[in-house]
Amino acid sequence: MPGIAWPPNDTDRNRFLCRLQVAIYVAAALYFGAFALATGAFVPWAIFTVAVAAALVTGAAMLLMRAQRLEGQRRGPGR
Repeated sequence: MPGIAWPPNDTDRNRFLCRLQVAIYVAAALYFGAFALATGAFVPWAIFTVAVAAALVTGAAMLLMRAQRLEGQRRGPGR
């Protein structure tokens, strides 16, 4: 059974899932951020903060996967 890898392995599936996660987290952050500004309640601010943090972590994962892909291209096949 494979474990959790960080950064994630650079596969098409992982890139797709990371892009989907970023889109969902940014949409949630925008929605709850606007709701928090309108109401001033604590819970929307908390959800907004978590959504922004999750989007940043997922964005970092995408950048690290990209670095893996570029490093593999520089080394060439079979190396």
